[in-house]
Amino acid sequence: MPRGYCNCGPFRVDIVPKGLLRPLVLRLLSERPMHGFELMEQIFERTGGMWRPGPAAIYPALEWLESNGYIKSDSQENRPEKTRKQYSITKKGTTALSDYEKSAKEIRKRMMEFSTIYGRI
Repeated sequence: MPRGYCNCGPFRVDIVPKGLLRPLVLRLLSERPMHGFELMEQIFERTGGMWRPGPAAIYPALEWLESNGYIKSDSQENRPEKTRKQYSITKKGTTALSDYEKSAKEIRKRMMEFSTIYGRI
C-alpha cells in the first residue's frame, strides 16, 4: 500500500487530503519562521506520525507559496558550506490562511452532517 493511504476493504482512502500541504505550511509559519526541514518535522510531529512530507513535496510547495507572495525567505548562514532558507509568512499569506480556515470550518461542519446522515442509512 502506498504511503499516505489506508486499505479500507476494497477501497483505497487517501488519509491526507490533496491540497492540505500549502495551508498547513502557512499555519506553521504563522507561529514562527522555519526552514524546510523543520517544517517537515513539525508536520510529522503534529500529525502524530501519520504524515511526513518529503523534500519532493515540501520544497515545491515553499517555492509556489513564495513566488505567489504568501511567504518570504531569508537565507541564513548555518555553516560555512551550506546556506539554509528561513521562511516566514507575509500579510498576504495571513489573509489567505484566515480565508482557508473559514472554509475549512464550513467543510468540517458539512462532513459532520454527512457522517450523521450516513450513520442513519
